[in-house]
Amino acid sequence: MKYPVVKEIVLGNVPEIDVPEIQVSYSRASGKPFLGKLTETEDVARFIRSTFDKGDIDLQEQVIILYLNAANHILGYYRHSRGSIHMVMADIRIILGTALKCGCLAMIIAHNHPSGVTKPSAPDEQLTIKLIKGAATCQIEVLDHYIITRDSYYSMAANGFNGLAGVKKLGDPVEQFVARVDQDLRQQTPHNKLSIEKLAASFGITDKTLVKELTELAIVNRARELAHEPGSTRERFDRIVELYRTQVNLSHRTSQSILLQQYSTPAPISYLAGVFCGIDRPSPGAFYFEPSAGNGLLTIAGNPRDFIVNEIDTVRNKNLQKQGFKLVLKRDATKPFVAEQASFQAVLTNPPFGKLDKAILYDTFP
Repeated sequence: MKYPVVKEIVLGNVPEIDVPEIQVSYSRASGKPFLGKLTETEDVARFIRSTFDKGDIDLQEQVIILYLNAANHILGYYRHSRGSIHMVMADIRIILGTALKCGCLAMIIAHNHPSGVTKPSAPDEQLTIKLIKGAATCQIEVLDHYIITRDSYYSMAANGFNGLAGVKKLGDPVEQFVARVDQDLRQQTPHNKLSIEKLAASFGITDKTLVKELTELAIVNRARELAHEPGSTRERFDRIVELYRTQVNLSHRTSQSILLQQYSTPAPISYLAGVFCGIDRPSPGAFYFEPSAGNGLLTIAGNPRDFIVNEIDTVRNKNLQKQGFKLVLKRDATKPFVAEQASFQAVLTNPPFGKLDKAILYDTFP
């Protein structure tokens, strides 16, 4: 039996082809003056309205993008497209491409309605959803989508559109940093001590002790959310364990933390301690006490409004005041407390370590 023989294919001279090198750049065009910070929706709407030439806002629809840095300061705005009286096209790829070129970490999209009607259309909502999903793959956050008219505006974030954070994050750098760490915890973005300090510096926060405490506040906030998600105690515990495994290591000590004997219980142990004391299922009228609360980690299994907490450290005390506790005290926990409550269902605390200035006898022993 004979088998067919395939002739060997021999390539001759292959012509050279020039492959062009691609260079990406962006340039700054003439800008618009802006004084102050974007801290309210009205600030954003006013600035976007100022980017339109006189009469254009009533003439044709245009898409404007604001690109923001890590501190949510405006890097610049981009006039993406112009359309007709009642419609305009937007290309997600070009919007995200420009975002990557300028190195932004957040953006606000806006377009005008010459009709004067501020309510977003179905295509407006669909565009917003696509942009949120596309930007998330690049770890860029879409804060809001504005519909602008000559005399009014509509903020989709302020009206509860799902997935939009809104301008509430555009004010205090401390709040911005905590929100960013919270975002990184959710996305399991890895951090070490150096990277978290570098991130904080981008918000103008350089004090290492403050960076440590604010990072722990973000961990407390996230752990509390996980402690109240649907599921069994074991399922919640496992989620908090996963958080603990991926969070940045904050074990470094400072002279201040040693002086005040500050220790932090790992989040999974804090959750179990709370469950053991029943703070996750309080009886009516029950209150709980944490006399050396730190950033509140031992309270995550419960509701803050059921707690009276105490912390002498100024930064940690401020962090506690942001969490909705019934009462936040600032007293030396080594001294007797005047009763703020007739009785408590439970007391959760990390006891202070070291020696007291003056010995206190307990059953005849100092």
